[in-house]
Amino acid sequence: MLSTSEHQSSAAARAWRVTASPNMLDALLEPDINLICWRRTLPDGLDQLLSTWAQQSRATFEGTLPTGSYNLAPALEGLTEPVRGWLMMDMAVLLARFACLAQVTRFRLSFGAVRDDQCRKFHVDHHRFRLVTTYSGPGTEWVPNEAVRREAMHHPIDCPCDANREIVRDSASIRHAGTGDVLLMKGSGHHSVPGAVHRSPPIPKSGRARVVLIASSVDEP
Repeated sequence: MLSTSEHQSSAAARAWRVTASPNMLDALLEPDINLICWRRTLPDGLDQLLSTWAQQSRATFEGTLPTGSYNLAPALEGLTEPVRGWLMMDMAVLLARFACLAQVTRFRLSFGAVRDDQCRKFHVDHHRFRLVTTYSGPGTEWVPNEAVRREAMHHPIDCPCDANREIVRDSASIRHAGTGDVLLMKGSGHHSVPGAVHRSPPIPKSGRARVVLIASSVDEP
């Protein structure tokens, strides 16, 4: 059995943190950390309401926005109150926190329904920072550094399923963000630590759509 000091040493060596407090998100700025998962609970019924909306709506939003001024209302077309108001407020809070942490004046934003396996191969994003939260449906899957064969991510394997088995030999090591959880990750553009390895969860056979918010850092030229 590990001693208390050994437990603390092991935890400190990890490149990831899971927390129930948003105050821990700033830990991503530590040089050895590449992923923070903020576990949180969404309002009752929100997942189901958004699932129904996602099946019917084609409203999506993608664009590069200034941190101080943007309008997400077009992406929420068809949503009624109080869901619409809650989402607007929650996204505004998350995006403000992300912009402050990433120290950017612009960010790339995507919000809307996802009906396929957007990025089904385990990969690292080509950004310094990325925020992902799933408001409806299964959340993003990610893998601790010690369970990843990074050299396998560069092999030209045609089938993503075969590639994933090479990248992550032990499927039990795959972690799953829950609905509502917020993932903050470093990508390949951040050189303090290898970027966080993750993928979109497989959903085509489930008959479900996901509602996902993604924000990526845009660095000044």
